[in-house]
Amino acid sequence: MNITSHLIIFFVAILMVACGDKPAGTEQSSSSNKPGQANDITVDSLLAAINKRIADSPKDYKNYLERARYYGEKLDYQLAYEDLTRAIEVDSTKGDIYLYKGSLLFQQEKIKEAYEQYESCLFHESTHVDCLLRKAEIDIVFGNYDKARVNINEALKQNEFNAEAYYIRGRMYKAMRDTSLASSSYKTAIEVDPNYYDAYIEVGLLYANQKSDLAKEYYNSAIEIKPKSVEAWYNKAMFLQETGNRKPARYSEAFVCYDSILKIDNKFTAAYFNKGFIYLEYMQKYDSAVFQFTNAIAALPTYYQAYYNRGLAHESLNKRNEAEADYKSALSIEPTYTEAAIALDRVLKSKR
Repeated sequence: MNITSHLIIFFVAILMVACGDKPAGTEQSSSSNKPGQANDITVDSLLAAINKRIADSPKDYKNYLERARYYGEKLDYQLAYEDLTRAIEVDSTKGDIYLYKGSLLFQQEKIKEAYEQYESCLFHESTHVDCLLRKAEIDIVFGNYDKARVNINEALKQNEFNAEAYYIRGRMYKAMRDTSLASSSYKTAIEVDPNYYDAYIEVGLLYANQKSDLAKEYYNSAIEIKPKSVEAWYNKAMFLQETGNRKPARYSEAFVCYDSILKIDNKFTAAYFNKGFIYLEYMQKYDSAVFQFTNAIAALPTYYQAYYNRGLAHESLNKRNEAEADYKSALSIEPTYTEAAIALDRVLKSKR
Protein backbone atom coordinates (compact mmCIF):
# COMPACT_ATOMS: atom_id res chain seq x y z
CA MET A 1 0.00 0.00 0.00
CA ASN A 2 0.77 1.62 -2.41
CA ILE A 3 5.01 0.41 -1.48
CA THR A 4 8.02 7.03 -1.37
CA SER A 5 14.77 11.16 0.33
CA HIS A 6 16.39 11.79 3.60
CA LEU A 7 19.44 13.71 4.79
CA ILE A 8 21.89 11.51 6.59
CA ILE A 9 22.91 13.05 9.90
CA PHE A 10 25.89 11.57 11.67
CA PHE A 11 25.74 11.15 15.43
CA VAL A 12 28.33 10.40 18.04
CA ALA A 13 29.22 6.97 19.32
CA ILE A 14 28.88 7.09 23.09
CA LEU A 15 31.91 5.16 24.26
CA MET A 16 32.26 2.74 27.12
CA VAL A 17 34.61 3.79 29.86
CA ALA A 18 37.60 1.57 30.39
CA CYS A 19 36.58 0.34 33.84
CA GLY A 20 33.49 -0.35 35.89
CA ASP A 21 30.11 -1.74 34.80
CA LYS A 22 29.05 1.17 32.59
CA PRO A 23 27.79 -0.24 29.29
CA ALA A 24 29.08 0.94 25.95
CA GLY A 25 27.53 4.19 24.86
CA THR A 26 26.83 5.98 28.11
CA GLU A 27 29.53 8.66 27.93
CA GLN A 28 29.86 11.51 25.48
CA SER A 29 33.07 11.34 23.44
CA SER A 30 35.79 13.95 23.31
CA SER A 31 35.23 17.01 21.17
CA SER A 32 38.74 16.63 19.73
CA ASN A 33 37.54 14.42 16.86
CA LYS A 34 37.55 15.79 13.36
CA PRO A 35 34.28 17.38 12.15
CA GLY A 36 32.12 14.92 10.27
CA GLN A 37 33.17 11.85 12.20
CA ALA A 38 30.41 9.78 13.77
CA ASN A 39 31.32 10.91 17.29
CA ASP A 40 31.37 14.64 16.48
CA ILE A 41 28.11 15.52 18.22
CA THR A 42 26.55 17.29 21.12
CA VAL A 43 24.31 14.90 23.05
CA ASP A 44 20.77 16.29 23.18
CA SER A 45 18.47 15.99 26.16
CA LEU A 46 16.62 12.93 24.86
CA LEU A 47 19.79 11.00 24.16
CA ALA A 48 21.21 12.07 27.52
CA ALA A 49 18.10 10.72 29.26
CA ILE A 50 18.38 7.41 27.43
CA ASN A 51 22.07 7.17 28.29
CA LYS A 52 21.24 7.70 31.95
CA ARG A 53 18.65 4.90 31.87
CA ILE A 54 21.25 2.62 30.32
CA ALA A 55 23.77 3.57 33.00
CA ASP A 56 21.19 2.92 35.73
CA SER A 57 19.87 -0.33 34.22
CA PRO A 58 22.56 -1.86 31.97
CA LYS A 59 20.79 -5.23 31.93
CA ASP A 60 17.52 -3.89 30.50
CA TYR A 61 17.40 -4.55 26.74
CA LYS A 62 14.61 -2.00 26.28
CA ASN A 63 16.96 0.90 26.93
CA TYR A 64 19.34 -0.20 24.18
CA LEU A 65 16.38 -0.72 21.87
CA GLU A 66 15.13 2.77 22.67
CA ARG A 67 18.52 4.27 21.83
CA ALA A 68 18.63 2.22 18.63
CA ARG A 69 15.30 3.78 17.67
CA TYR A 70 16.71 7.21 18.48
CA TYR A 71 19.64 6.63 16.12
CA GLY A 72 17.40 5.01 13.54
CA GLU A 73 15.22 8.10 13.39
CA LYS A 74 18.38 10.10 12.76
CA LEU A 75 19.32 7.62 10.00
CA ASP A 76 22.53 6.74 11.81
CA TYR A 77 22.23 3.06 11.03
CA GLN A 78 25.65 2.03 12.29
CA LEU A 79 25.01 3.23 15.82
CA ALA A 80 21.48 1.84 15.70
CA TYR A 81 22.75 -1.61 14.75
CA GLU A 82 25.41 -1.46 17.47
CA ASP A 83 22.74 -0.85 20.09
CA LEU A 84 20.56 -3.60 18.68
CA THR A 85 23.50 -5.96 19.02
CA ARG A 86 23.85 -4.88 22.67
CA ALA A 87 20.14 -5.47 23.21
CA ILE A 88 20.45 -9.00 21.80
CA GLU A 89 23.45 -9.65 24.04
CA VAL A 90 21.31 -8.72 27.03
CA ASP A 91 18.28 -10.77 25.95
CA SER A 92 18.24 -12.57 22.61
CA THR A 93 14.66 -13.82 23.02
CA LYS A 94 12.84 -10.52 22.58
CA GLY A 95 11.02 -10.22 19.27
CA ASP A 96 10.87 -6.42 19.34
CA ILE A 97 14.63 -6.24 18.82
CA TYR A 98 14.50 -8.28 15.61
CA LEU A 99 11.38 -6.43 14.49
CA TYR A 100 13.11 -3.07 14.67
CA LYS A 101 16.30 -4.36 13.07
CA GLY A 102 14.17 -5.75 10.26
CA SER A 103 12.43 -2.41 9.81
CA LEU A 104 15.79 -0.61 9.53
CA LEU A 105 17.04 -3.11 6.97
CA PHE A 106 13.79 -2.80 5.02
CA GLN A 107 14.15 0.98 5.11
CA GLN A 108 17.56 0.52 3.49
CA GLU A 109 15.99 -1.77 0.86
CA LYS A 110 17.81 -4.81 2.24
CA ILE A 111 14.74 -6.97 1.84
CA LYS A 112 16.31 -10.41 2.24
CA GLU A 113 18.11 -9.37 5.42
CA ALA A 114 14.93 -7.80 6.79
CA TYR A 115 13.01 -11.01 6.09
CA GLU A 116 15.62 -12.99 8.04
CA GLN A 117 15.16 -10.69 11.03
CA TYR A 118 11.40 -11.20 10.99
CA GLU A 119 12.02 -14.94 10.89
CA SER A 120 14.32 -14.62 13.90
CA CYS A 121 11.63 -12.66 15.68
CA LEU A 122 9.09 -15.41 15.07
CA PHE A 123 11.58 -18.10 16.07
CA HIS A 124 11.66 -16.56 19.54
CA GLU A 125 8.08 -15.29 19.65
CA SER A 126 5.93 -17.23 17.21
CA THR A 127 2.83 -15.11 17.86
CA HIS A 128 4.48 -11.69 17.59
CA VAL A 129 1.81 -9.89 15.56
CA ASP A 130 3.94 -7.16 14.01
CA CYS A 131 6.58 -9.65 12.89
CA LEU A 132 3.89 -11.90 11.44
CA LEU A 133 2.51 -9.02 9.38
CA ARG A 134 5.88 -7.64 8.27
CA LYS A 135 6.96 -11.08 7.10
CA ALA A 136 3.62 -11.55 5.34
CA GLU A 137 4.11 -8.29 3.45
CA ILE A 138 7.42 -9.50 2.04
CA ASP A 139 5.99 -12.92 1.22
CA ILE A 140 3.25 -11.19 -0.77
CA VAL A 141 5.85 -9.28 -2.79
CA PHE A 142 7.69 -12.52 -3.52
CA GLY A 143 4.47 -14.35 -4.40
CA ASN A 144 4.62 -16.65 -1.37
CA TYR A 145 0.89 -16.35 -0.81
CA ASP A 146 0.45 -19.53 1.23
CA LYS A 147 3.09 -18.39 3.74
CA ALA A 148 1.58 -14.93 3.86
CA ARG A 149 -1.91 -16.33 4.48
CA VAL A 150 -0.68 -18.46 7.39
CA ASN A 151 0.96 -15.49 9.08
CA ILE A 152 -1.98 -13.16 8.50
CA ASN A 153 -4.38 -15.73 9.93
CA GLU A 154 -2.12 -16.21 12.95
CA ALA A 155 -2.08 -12.44 13.52
CA LEU A 156 -5.87 -12.37 13.37
CA LYS A 157 -6.03 -15.28 15.77
CA GLN A 158 -4.15 -13.11 18.25
CA ASN A 159 -6.47 -10.17 17.61
CA GLU A 160 -9.50 -10.49 15.37
CA PHE A 161 -9.91 -6.70 15.39
CA ASN A 162 -6.53 -5.99 13.83
CA ALA A 163 -7.37 -3.66 10.93
CA GLU A 164 -3.86 -3.83 9.48
CA ALA A 165 -4.07 -7.61 9.18
CA TYR A 166 -7.25 -7.33 7.09
CA TYR A 167 -5.63 -4.61 5.00
CA ILE A 168 -2.56 -6.77 4.30
CA ARG A 169 -4.85 -9.67 3.46
CA GLY A 170 -6.52 -7.37 0.96
CA ARG A 171 -3.15 -6.64 -0.59
CA MET A 172 -2.49 -10.37 -0.83
CA TYR A 173 -5.75 -11.00 -2.68
CA LYS A 174 -5.11 -8.01 -4.91
CA ALA A 175 -1.71 -9.47 -5.83
CA MET A 176 -3.50 -12.76 -6.55
CA ARG A 177 -5.91 -10.80 -8.82
CA ASP A 178 -8.91 -11.78 -6.72
CA THR A 179 -10.53 -8.35 -6.65
CA SER A 180 -13.65 -9.56 -4.88
CA LEU A 181 -11.81 -10.95 -1.85
CA ALA A 182 -9.42 -8.00 -1.92
CA SER A 183 -12.31 -5.56 -1.73
CA SER A 184 -13.94 -7.57 1.05
CA SER A 185 -10.74 -7.57 3.12
CA TYR A 186 -10.17 -3.84 2.66
CA LYS A 187 -13.76 -3.13 3.66
CA THR A 188 -13.34 -5.26 6.77
CA ALA A 189 -10.29 -3.18 7.67
CA ILE A 190 -12.47 -0.08 7.34
CA GLU A 191 -15.20 -1.62 9.50
CA VAL A 192 -12.64 -2.30 12.21
CA ASP A 193 -10.99 1.09 11.82
CA PRO A 194 -13.20 3.70 10.09
CA ASN A 195 -10.17 6.01 9.75
CA TYR A 196 -8.03 3.53 7.83
CA TYR A 197 -6.98 5.88 5.03
CA ASP A 198 -4.99 3.34 2.97
CA ALA A 199 -7.93 0.94 2.85
CA TYR A 200 -10.22 3.64 1.42
CA ILE A 201 -7.62 4.38 -1.26
CA GLU A 202 -7.33 0.72 -2.21
CA VAL A 203 -11.07 0.17 -2.45
CA GLY A 204 -11.31 3.36 -4.48
CA LEU A 205 -8.71 2.03 -6.90
CA LEU A 206 -10.56 -1.26 -7.28
CA TYR A 207 -13.83 0.52 -8.06
CA ALA A 208 -12.05 2.96 -10.38
CA ASN A 209 -10.71 0.04 -12.40
CA GLN A 210 -14.32 -1.08 -12.78
CA LYS A 211 -15.39 2.47 -13.72
CA SER A 212 -17.79 2.33 -10.79
CA ASP A 213 -19.01 5.60 -9.28
CA LEU A 214 -18.37 4.10 -5.85
CA ALA A 215 -14.71 4.98 -6.40
CA LYS A 216 -15.55 8.63 -5.93
CA GLU A 217 -17.19 7.95 -2.56
CA TYR A 218 -14.19 6.07 -1.21
CA TYR A 219 -11.82 8.79 -2.39
CA ASN A 220 -14.04 11.37 -0.69
CA SER A 221 -13.77 9.40 2.55
CA ALA A 222 -9.98 9.29 2.19
CA ILE A 223 -9.93 13.06 1.67
CA GLU A 224 -12.03 13.58 4.80
CA ILE A 225 -9.41 11.66 6.75
CA LYS A 226 -6.45 13.39 5.10
CA PRO A 227 -7.61 16.66 3.51
CA LYS A 228 -4.10 17.49 2.30
CA SER A 229 -3.38 14.13 0.71
CA VAL A 230 -2.24 14.78 -2.85
CA GLU A 231 -2.67 11.06 -3.52
CA ALA A 232 -6.37 11.05 -2.63
CA TRP A 233 -7.14 14.24 -4.57
CA TYR A 234 -5.20 12.98 -7.58
CA ASN A 235 -6.89 9.58 -7.61
CA LYS A 236 -10.28 11.25 -7.44
CA ALA A 237 -9.34 13.67 -10.22
CA MET A 238 -8.16 10.85 -12.48
CA PHE A 239 -11.37 8.91 -11.94
CA LEU A 240 -13.45 11.96 -12.82
CA GLN A 241 -11.27 12.68 -15.83
CA GLU A 242 -11.46 9.13 -17.15
CA THR A 243 -15.24 8.91 -16.73
CA GLY A 244 -16.01 12.39 -18.02
CA ASN A 245 -17.30 10.94 -21.27
CA ARG A 246 -20.29 9.64 -19.28
CA LYS A 247 -20.88 12.90 -17.44
CA PRO A 248 -19.10 15.92 -18.97
CA ALA A 249 -19.62 17.89 -15.76
CA ARG A 250 -16.96 15.66 -14.24
CA TYR A 251 -14.27 17.51 -16.12
CA SER A 252 -15.09 20.58 -14.06
CA GLU A 253 -15.05 18.44 -10.92
CA ALA A 254 -11.61 17.16 -11.93
CA PHE A 255 -10.41 20.76 -12.29
CA VAL A 256 -11.51 21.40 -8.70
CA CYS A 257 -9.45 18.42 -7.56
CA TYR A 258 -6.38 19.52 -9.48
CA ASP A 259 -6.73 23.06 -8.12
CA SER A 260 -6.96 21.60 -4.61
CA ILE A 261 -3.70 19.74 -5.26
CA LEU A 262 -2.00 22.91 -6.46
CA LYS A 263 -3.01 24.71 -3.27
CA ILE A 264 -1.18 21.96 -1.39
CA ASP A 265 1.78 21.75 -3.79
CA ASN A 266 2.02 24.36 -6.54
CA LYS A 267 4.89 22.43 -8.13
CA PHE A 268 2.83 19.30 -8.73
CA THR A 269 3.29 19.33 -12.50
CA ALA A 270 0.88 16.50 -13.27
CA ALA A 271 -2.01 18.70 -12.11
CA TYR A 272 -1.15 21.37 -14.67
CA PHE A 273 -0.54 18.75 -17.35
CA ASN A 274 -3.81 16.91 -16.76
CA LYS A 275 -5.80 20.14 -16.81
CA GLY A 276 -4.18 20.92 -20.12
CA PHE A 277 -4.93 17.44 -21.39
CA ILE A 278 -8.62 17.78 -20.53
CA TYR A 279 -8.81 21.10 -22.36
CA LEU A 280 -6.96 19.63 -25.34
CA GLU A 281 -8.53 16.21 -25.74
CA TYR A 282 -11.99 16.50 -24.26
CA MET A 283 -13.04 20.13 -24.40
CA GLN A 284 -11.13 21.42 -27.46
CA LYS A 285 -10.28 24.63 -25.61
CA TYR A 286 -6.84 24.99 -27.11
CA ASP A 287 -5.86 28.37 -25.65
CA SER A 288 -6.62 27.06 -22.17
CA ALA A 289 -4.64 23.93 -22.95
CA VAL A 290 -1.63 26.01 -24.00
CA PHE A 291 -1.85 27.96 -20.75
CA GLN A 292 -1.87 24.83 -18.57
CA PHE A 293 0.93 23.10 -20.46
CA THR A 294 2.97 26.28 -20.13
CA ASN A 295 2.42 26.15 -16.36
CA ALA A 296 3.61 22.54 -16.34
CA ILE A 297 6.75 23.48 -18.27
CA ALA A 298 7.45 26.40 -15.95
CA ALA A 299 7.29 24.02 -12.98
CA LEU A 300 9.37 21.34 -14.75
CA PRO A 301 11.40 22.62 -17.72
CA THR A 302 12.33 19.08 -18.80
CA TYR A 303 8.69 17.99 -19.10
CA TYR A 304 8.94 16.92 -22.73
CA GLN A 305 5.40 15.49 -22.81
CA ALA A 306 4.10 18.95 -21.89
CA TYR A 307 6.04 20.49 -24.78
CA TYR A 308 4.58 17.89 -27.14
CA ASN A 309 1.02 18.41 -25.98
CA ARG A 310 1.41 22.17 -26.08
CA GLY A 311 2.61 21.68 -29.64
CA LEU A 312 -0.61 19.80 -30.42
CA ALA A 313 -2.63 22.64 -28.95
CA HIS A 314 -0.67 25.20 -30.98
CA GLU A 315 -1.12 23.09 -34.09
CA SER A 316 -4.88 22.98 -33.48
CA LEU A 317 -4.80 26.77 -33.27
CA ASN A 318 -2.97 26.79 -36.62
CA LYS A 319 0.10 28.27 -34.93
CA ARG A 320 2.54 26.12 -36.82
CA ASN A 321 5.69 28.00 -35.86
CA GLU A 322 4.90 27.65 -32.18
CA ALA A 323 4.00 23.99 -32.68
CA GLU A 324 7.27 23.37 -34.51
CA ALA A 325 9.22 24.98 -31.66
CA ASP A 326 7.44 22.85 -29.08
CA TYR A 327 8.03 19.59 -30.94
CA LYS A 328 11.71 20.49 -31.33
CA SER A 329 11.93 21.27 -27.62
CA ALA A 330 10.39 17.90 -26.77
CA LEU A 331 12.90 16.13 -29.02
CA SER A 332 15.84 18.06 -27.63
CA ILE A 333 14.96 16.69 -24.20
CA GLU A 334 13.96 13.20 -25.38
CA PRO A 335 15.42 12.45 -28.84
CA THR A 336 13.66 9.07 -29.05
CA TYR A 337 10.18 10.57 -28.54
CA THR A 338 8.52 9.10 -31.64
CA GLU A 339 5.23 10.98 -31.33
CA ALA A 340 7.04 14.33 -31.29
CA ALA A 341 9.16 13.34 -34.31
CA ILE A 342 6.04 12.40 -36.29
CA ALA A 343 4.30 15.62 -35.27
CA LEU A 344 7.32 17.72 -36.23
CA ASP A 345 7.49 16.07 -39.65
CA ARG A 346 3.78 16.74 -40.12
CA VAL A 347 4.16 20.44 -39.30
CA LEU A 348 7.21 20.88 -41.49
CA LYS A 349 5.43 19.29 -44.44
CA SER A 350 2.41 21.55 -43.90
CA LYS A 351 4.64 24.61 -44.15
CA ARG A 352 6.11 23.70 -47.54
